Amino acid sequence: MDLGFALHPKWLGDGRLADFLSPLEKAGMTVLEFTLHPTWDEWPELKALATECTRAGYRCHFHAPYKDPYNADGFNGTRRTEIEQLYAPAIELIERLALDGGYVPSLVIHGAHAPGSGADVRARLRADTTAFLVWMLAQTSQARLMLENLPPKPGFTRTGESRAEVRAVVRDIDAARLNICWDFGHDVLLGYNSPPDDAFLSAVRHAHVHDIDAAGEDHFPLVYGNVPWADDLRALRRAGFDGAVVMEINGYRAQRVERLHERMAESFARMRAAWNGNAA
Repeated sequence: MDLGFALHPKWLGDGRLADFLSPLEKAGMTVLEFTLHPTWDEWPELKALATECTRAGYRCHFHAPYKDPYNADGFNGTRRTEIEQLYAPAIELIERLALDGGYVPSLVIHGAHAPGSGADVRARLRADTTAFLVWMLAQTSQARLMLENLPPKPGFTRTGESRAEVRAVVRDIDAARLNICWDFGHDVLLGYNSPPDDAFLSAVRHAHVHDIDAAGEDHFPLVYGNVPWADDLRALRRAGFDGAVVMEINGYRAQRVERLHERMAESFARMRAAWNGNAA
């Protein structure tokens, strides 16, 4: 099992990469993850950082774009060409860096989302998600795709709002390079309070971990105790998991955490201890 950190250029500020990563590495971090949005202003800086990290010997995983207009809704209809063009720069970067680094990265993907509710909306979005994943498999040769479980969003339907739906989409496509990204915090927001069954766990090849504050906001270091991450890690270990568990922190929200960088390093140390069977 690898422990990873979701890195963004803004985490570094004006500092050096090595200075930022060193405390996390000493606490157990071994890999990195980058979320890719080619239309954002920081895209050139993010590409440069991901390239630097790969050349420095880090195994880098990736999160596909997911903020609108990056959404598979309509992939089976009039938006297919638009969606294909939107994702092309991210796919090119991932494949190039995977070849340069000589490793197989995870590519985390969100299912389609749209306003509204009901069985018809959910069925349409699941069909769009399935078609999009099949297309993504055809466009990649190096990356291992991971469909992520997603928390509820008021007024919207999102493919992946239950363990059963995530597992069913992955099972029905039945491709060796398509697996599950299990987000521990999202699981809590979906109302789960115990680890998944063996069928789900056996399909997990990547995981995201973060804590949730008293107001229900997520993507914090492991400081609040509202996500049973230690139990989740132990469940993955029992299932023979050998992928990456990546800590996803919202840097804006987390600024309210005192000694933030120390707490992030402490989070890695606690996860490593829990994985090794010691007290979390």
